[in-house]
Amino acid sequence: MPSMLLLRRASPPPLLRRWRSSSAASEALSASSTSVARSFRDVARVGAAVSSLQLPQSPDLVCRNLMCEHVGDACACRLSLVLERVPQLQQLDLSSNALRALPASTFSLQELRQLDASHNQLTTLPDDVAQLQALERLDLRANALQSLPVAALEALPRLQELQLARNPVLLAALKTEKLLLSPELRAKVVFEEEDAATS
Repeated sequence: MPSMLLLRRASPPPLLRRWRSSSAASEALSASSTSVARSFRDVARVGAAVSSLQLPQSPDLVCRNLMCEHVGDACACRLSLVLERVPQLQQLDLSSNALRALPASTFSLQELRQLDASHNQLTTLPDDVAQLQALERLDLRANALQSLPVAALEALPRLQELQLARNPVLLAALKTEKLLLSPELRAKVVFEEEDAATS
């Protein structure tokens, strides 16, 4: 009998139970509204609530499709499908994955503010980048870029920073003025990594 009394006292009163459950629910809601995913599995679990997808040096980007010409290498085929599931994405880090191209679905992310595609093997950036109207920061350092879609980049109203360091062919074209940037766009470009560290 005394142990039953002890059990009754140990359970919290109804008001406290409701407060705890509503507090837990609001924490879960808050966590999901700013959800960070670090793998494709995280995206499958959280779904469209993902706002930040961090995939630097990700094994998820190694192609396992035997029908794909890039099997065993970095490939954007699976990434394309994953990006279609996260329309509210605001941050995307694809750095250091040896990607040769960004999937077309990247440019459908209307809420995307930061895109890190540094340390890959990109040679071009498509004109579709102009669709990323919320983009504020674009990191393209350490790729193999040959040129830039200047008009598309100039059409990004919120762009504040464009990282271009360690793209030797592109930087040579800019230096010799074979590729011209408007003064407004040039003011947003970070040409050297030291500039990036201090900005």
